[in-house]
Amino acid sequence: MRNKKVWPICLAALLTASSVSPAYGAVGPGQAEKPIPEGITAEQWSKLNDSNIEFGELSDLVRYFNPDLQNIVDSANSNIDNLKYVYNELVGIEMKNKIKELEDQAKELKPTGITNEDGIPVYKVLEGTVKSIKTQTDKLQWTLKTLNQSNSKINSGITQASRQYEYYADQLMIGYNNAVANRALLQKASEVCNSAYEAQQLGQQVGTATLNDVLSAKKEVLTTQASVLSLEQTVDGLRRSLALMTGYSLDSLPNVGDLPELDLLAISNLDLESDTAKAISNNYALIDMRRTNSDKTSTGMENKKARVSEGEQNVAVTMQSFYQNLKQAKTAYEAANTSYEKAVLDKEKAERSFQMGMLSKITYLQSQMAFLQAEGARQSAYAELYQAYTTYQWAVKGIIVDSAK
Repeated sequence: MRNKKVWPICLAALLTASSVSPAYGAVGPGQAEKPIPEGITAEQWSKLNDSNIEFGELSDLVRYFNPDLQNIVDSANSNIDNLKYVYNELVGIEMKNKIKELEDQAKELKPTGITNEDGIPVYKVLEGTVKSIKTQTDKLQWTLKTLNQSNSKINSGITQASRQYEYYADQLMIGYNNAVANRALLQKASEVCNSAYEAQQLGQQVGTATLNDVLSAKKEVLTTQASVLSLEQTVDGLRRSLALMTGYSLDSLPNVGDLPELDLLAISNLDLESDTAKAISNNYALIDMRRTNSDKTSTGMENKKARVSEGEQNVAVTMQSFYQNLKQAKTAYEAANTSYEKAVLDKEKAERSFQMGMLSKITYLQSQMAFLQAEGARQSAYAELYQAYTTYQWAVKGIIVDSAK
């Protein structure tokens, strides 16, 4: 069987995730004891550390085990720890004593009029030093307070990175499930092709088939077998990429679960206007634009306002495009599903006719192949619908990949 849509979803996701590699010292699911994160129950943590990847677990698996994300978090925490160390030194007893000494020296030297090489009174230099230390301490305190806020730039950056990795993990799992389903389909097609080849060989012996018929059937067998082998490699590559993305080591590859079924009614009832407003509010590129310094000048503020407005329009246009793609994918899936239902009836009819001796084996096998082709088209349409839906939902969450932000 020929399927011309051999997995753009799978291959794109595989290429995207191929750069993910385990970080030095990173700990993946089930590899070592880690403290249960805040907000996660013991039961949830146990499931995250088993040897199964479920679609609903991807977000937490990426958040707690993705090696690249863990490097980002560790680096951020290290920088914050360094700032805390400096701050604690500045507000410590030893520094307070030194400041007190400087203040006392300044008071003693003020009446003397002693100056330094530049002619500046020494007491003023000492007072300036004290003021500088206190100013730096206040700034550092404000910085630490800001960094600890949930919407701080550093926390927002970590959340953005996490969601981007989650997005790619979603695409990998969709691609993997699609590849597995099509592998099973191709294996069935390979069996049908083998039966057709055997039937043509028998037909040649009794004069109902030509040598060209036999050779053509043999070619179909070889082509289908090659497709199965190629798809085996794709399935294996996607599984490994998904495992790395979620923190598993290559020597402990997990089982990958099925995708949850899409709610077609929910897709029909999507509110584009409301979702677009959420996408504009959540979009990380726009959040960065809104935080950008405008130089506090009228020109700077106008330029910033214009950039933000243009960015919001781009997101709105992208959401409209994603919405239309989703609707078209839904229509295509419904059409493929209708064709599949008809193919089921035709297959059942052919089976009855074949059992009654009213249909040749070759014609019967052709009907089987037609059914498999309809099933393959249905599976591909569903995978495209799934990808369109998740792409739309991720845009609502603020993640738009390879598009105007």
